[in-house]
Amino acid sequence: MKMLEMNTVDFQEVLKKTGTVIIPVGACEVWGPHLPLGADTIMAEEIANRLAERRNLIVGPTLTVGDSIMVWGPGTITVKPESLKAYLADVCESMTKYGVKRFVFMSPHVGNAAIISQIAWVMRTEKRVNSCVFDWWRFIQPLTTKLGILDNEGWMAHGHASEAGTSCFLYLRPDLVKFDRAVKSPNKVSGFYDFPDVISYRLFDECSDNYIIGDPTSASAEKGEKIVTAALDRMEAFLDAWKD
Repeated sequence: MKMLEMNTVDFQEVLKKTGTVIIPVGACEVWGPHLPLGADTIMAEEIANRLAERRNLIVGPTLTVGDSIMVWGPGTITVKPESLKAYLADVCESMTKYGVKRFVFMSPHVGNAAIISQIAWVMRTEKRVNSCVFDWWRFIQPLTTKLGILDNEGWMAHGHASEAGTSCFLYLRPDLVKFDRAVKSPNKVSGFYDFPDVISYRLFDECSDNYIIGDPTSASAEKGEKIVTAALDRMEAFLDAWKD
């Protein structure tokens, strides 16, 4: 259920039963020539709505723009980390005043992860409010390995606008995919991702001329359906085990 479409009576009734609100946190940035600029935001909302339907949870307001400085290109909009943190903290602060006890952040964009974590720790230590983050594009990586359905591995499967991401969109929002524009695009920076144990910083336009890193040409709606279904099952399993 979408909070913005609910009246206050129904909202309070559902909240009493669960105490939980899902917050989609997305981004507006270049996602290759074949996927929409709002890919992270759209995916966050699509998965949040499906999880909410399964669990009878409330989906709160979506934050549509995040910290996307690393993916700068035509169409990218970015906000300062301090601005995003202040805005999201205010949203959560408002909700805790009338009984929200748990937040589920649906956040595909990795640039938002640290900011969400900072807010979550403050709410946990100061208000005893609990939170979790489903970092979508990282969350699905071990699941796809178990499923064994992707033609590629590593960044060729899970890079920006690559096989896994394109498959999810072909399943959930095929109307937004220009699949004829999808091209295989290896990372231009040779060896850069051979060191996952080192934190380093590269802009996307240094790694790719078209903001694709990987191989979206092998994507399919069938793969996307399997990924989304397995991910939602995994999320439900976590929520079953999640205790305050």
